[in-house]
Amino acid sequence: MSLAFVTSFSGNSVGSLRNTFPRHGFPVTANKSSLTFRCSLTTTELRKKLKEKFKEEDNDSRETAIVHIPSNLCVIDTLQRLGLNRYFQSEIDTILESTYMLWQQKHKIMFSNVATHAMAFRLLRVKGYEVSSEELAPYDNQDGVSQQTIDVAMVIELYRAAHERIYEEETTLENILAWTTTFLNHQLHSNSIPDKKLHKLVEFYMNNYHGIPIRLGVRRNLDLYDMSHYQALRLKNRFSNICNEDFIALAMQDFTICQAQYHKELQQLQRWYADCRLDTLKFGRQVVFISYFLASLVIDDCATSAHARLAFTKTTVLVTLIDDFFDYGGSRKECYHIHELVNEWKGKASAEYESKEVEILFTALYNTVNELAVMAGVEQGRSVKEFIIGMWVEVLSSFKVELDTWSDGSQQSFDEYMSTSWLSISGKIVILVALQFIGVKLSDEMLMSEECSDLSRHVSIIIRLINDVCSFEVSFFLFSPLKYLINSK
Repeated sequence: MSLAFVTSFSGNSVGSLRNTFPRHGFPVTANKSSLTFRCSLTTTELRKKLKEKFKEEDNDSRETAIVHIPSNLCVIDTLQRLGLNRYFQSEIDTILESTYMLWQQKHKIMFSNVATHAMAFRLLRVKGYEVSSEELAPYDNQDGVSQQTIDVAMVIELYRAAHERIYEEETTLENILAWTTTFLNHQLHSNSIPDKKLHKLVEFYMNNYHGIPIRLGVRRNLDLYDMSHYQALRLKNRFSNICNEDFIALAMQDFTICQAQYHKELQQLQRWYADCRLDTLKFGRQVVFISYFLASLVIDDCATSAHARLAFTKTTVLVTLIDDFFDYGGSRKECYHIHELVNEWKGKASAEYESKEVEILFTALYNTVNELAVMAGVEQGRSVKEFIIGMWVEVLSSFKVELDTWSDGSQQSFDEYMSTSWLSISGKIVILVALQFIGVKLSDEMLMSEECSDLSRHVSIIIRLINDVCSFEVSFFLFSPLKYLINSK
């Protein structure tokens, strides 16, 4: 199994790194590509200049501030695409607040062009503002867009806006998505996009728009970004003296810093894995890399979320190995013993364990959870140890129910299966342990509330169903006659 990671930059180029994961060990091979650039400003100067430009917004007259809204939205989109928005969050919030006021007033600047209208809708909705998709109804078919002004960059903005559905019945967005998808596919297949970067950007979005992780999207946008694609920035505006290379330089510097942090965390996880003797187990999936990869996608703020990613990864690794032990790595007696040990939550001498595998798994779990509980206690200002242990008891109990069901050959209804399988997928424990480290105080009332319980269950059910559907499709292919027909050709 292999996944693509991206290394730090070497000199003035963007590098890429491919890691191959064997059954044991962590060798790395590198494949490099490059993106050269020249910059007129240092990254510190650019950050300062951007903040000054945003600050001018506060000193503008109302009329001037309104005129600058379209170009400001384009710059916000640029910062988000290049992963730089966290440096300017207060400035972004101020601009979006002003934009929302104009949206509510149905100000003409919101309708100045289709791209601005669509971008404003998308940025406001993603931020959590209540904006109706019916405002985009004039564009719900291609005839609603002037054929004289239609261009690929504008259609991309409508296409991106159409993906932000949050209600079941939003036919306007469904219609926009349908015709923009057809239009962009036609542009690709007919080679009608002369701008190579724009052509590749359309390919990138059309491939799997909602499946693009933030950090991987940033890496791709470093190659494809071009400010000239924004129609609102083609006119004179306050950002006119900041060029593509300036934004790219700052993004590359930030990307390098993040990658260095990710590599540091990965090395810590490798040491933890070896210190826990998990690398000596003769069963189970090697999931350190894939678990950390998922953690870095879900928790992408490299500056403040290291402990959250490490907690996410360690919990995922332990859940996976213990699940594998219950599935095929251990005997029924050994699995029962681990379940009992977790319920007791006491360290024991080596001779008291049912087997060496049981000792390694429980000791790794016991020491890791205790360590995470201490760290989380500092973050939260109170002890969360019993809460975390309680979730592990839930997970192991669900593993035991599934073990008994399959071992005894019992049949379950769908509801009976889902009553435990949403817990055994372990989405709840992975998420709630990681949340202890994101810098937000979580009270007992919040964690034990009906809302938190419902959210945890619903997310876990989705994860479980996706997992089972994918597993079924793989099994169907591997064991169906289709496999033999394909192999016989």
